[in-house]
Amino acid sequence: MSRIFTVIIMLLIGGFGYFIGWRMNSGTGGKMVDTYNLIRSYYVDPVNADSLQSAGVRGMLQSLDPHSIYLEPEKAAITQSNFNGNFEGIGVEFDVVRDTLLVVTPLAGGPSESAGIMPGDRIIGIDSKNVIGIKPSAVLGKLRGERGTRVRLRIYRPLTRRTIDFLVTRGKISTSSIDAAFLDDARTGYIRISQFVETTGSEFHNAVQKLRDKGMRKLIIDVRGNPGGYLDQAVAVADELLPAGKLIVYTKSRHGGDDQMKYLSTSGGIFEKGEVCLLVDRGSASAAEILAGALQDNRRALLIGELTFGKGLVQRQFKLPDDSVVRLTVSRYFTPSGRQIQREYDDGLQGRERYYKEMFTRNLPGGFIKKYGDLMYREGQNISVYSTGSLLKNTAADSLRAVLAKAGGIMPDYWVFGKPYSNLYQELYAKGVIEDIALKLIDDPSDPVQKYRSSATSYLDGYHVPVNLEALVRKECAEAKVQFNQAEFDRDRADIALALKARVARHLFGTEEQIRVLVSEGDPVMKVARHFIEKSAS
Repeated sequence: MSRIFTVIIMLLIGGFGYFIGWRMNSGTGGKMVDTYNLIRSYYVDPVNADSLQSAGVRGMLQSLDPHSIYLEPEKAAITQSNFNGNFEGIGVEFDVVRDTLLVVTPLAGGPSESAGIMPGDRIIGIDSKNVIGIKPSAVLGKLRGERGTRVRLRIYRPLTRRTIDFLVTRGKISTSSIDAAFLDDARTGYIRISQFVETTGSEFHNAVQKLRDKGMRKLIIDVRGNPGGYLDQAVAVADELLPAGKLIVYTKSRHGGDDQMKYLSTSGGIFEKGEVCLLVDRGSASAAEILAGALQDNRRALLIGELTFGKGLVQRQFKLPDDSVVRLTVSRYFTPSGRQIQREYDDGLQGRERYYKEMFTRNLPGGFIKKYGDLMYREGQNISVYSTGSLLKNTAADSLRAVLAKAGGIMPDYWVFGKPYSNLYQELYAKGVIEDIALKLIDDPSDPVQKYRSSATSYLDGYHVPVNLEALVRKECAEAKVQFNQAEFDRDRADIALALKARVARHLFGTEEQIRVLVSEGDPVMKVARHFIEKSAS
């Protein structure tokens, strides 16, 4: 029996549980086996058997929905370690900037911090091999490894202009799915959840407890850009916020069993009372939408932002004999009120590509909001806020229902439109100009930013970007071959300055302080959330 036929049998046993569409031609094999043998026997060039098998599995899944996928063993292992909430490695947050591996920050308590590696260090060698020009996809394979093994790092430290060799012993690294948790004011907490991993429920509980100990009475939860993750962890977070007996989510599957479940809240949640706002956008998907639907349908939180992604399908993971993974859609989920928010998609590879492209281009729902929603507030071109509560009561209700059914997603209670950024601003980000300026400021021993290195609070309150910002931007634009536009710079100067301050904060203090800068000084959705959460409390 050929290996490919064995793999197909394993797929069937592993839980496909249905006939996948390739009708078997005879008792000794089928279309896939026959085609496989033809390629091995007659194709013009030698072929790799494993690659053919992977391509066959990938092709089957691509004929289904956009979320059923195949992961090669290495990718599956990395993805799983991220969802586990821990991995084994040296413990650094990194970027690859201008072909150089940059330490954004050593993770607190990790091996790199213990060894003395600092934010802003450049890793130029790993185990005696030059890594200038390394691809981001290759970094994890070199830095992660079994706990107790050692890796030699050659570090260039721009601040002192020294090259230093470190010997770092890899260890177990706990990662966090909560990027930030702090008090926005004396009584309002802010928590950003980046994804839902195995530890998100306990992380959220601990973060809320710490903020309550500091006096928090109201809570803003930010799941913008959160792609989802484990359903049970979204349920766990919702359970912390809802009183006992409330329906959180339910799933339906033609197979029943574990794929068809109903989830109810229990007693003893850590924040069952107190005002809550949930911030969402078109990048909020899957488990993030489960949380959004549960809080909205149970009238536990106001949703503020924009229409969410629209992923209402649940995947289960099946491990194959070679440690590759099939992630297969097994059920659909529904919000407590019965909404199925999966947006429309076409089958096949082209349908899958359109599906993800439309995430960034689907503007029709927003157009309807501006036309038929209730305008609540406008601040020039910087902010406009529309209430969505009465949308389906107007004369265009039928057309709007059709648009929303196709678009899917969770509709926020208040849709916030911010100022569109200029082409220059977007290019500064895309071409790394903001990043380059931030690094040059941090690397300059004479720059005023050096006196703020020891205190994030002092930095947030006291640091201002250089007065010669325009000259810095012009210079970096010339080097990066970005066309400088004076009118666009003048219009977006404050936003460019804020982006630079936030980027410097990330390099000095980590992701949480970068987020604090952005939400404290220039986030229109946060501004609206503050208004409504104060209004609800009064």
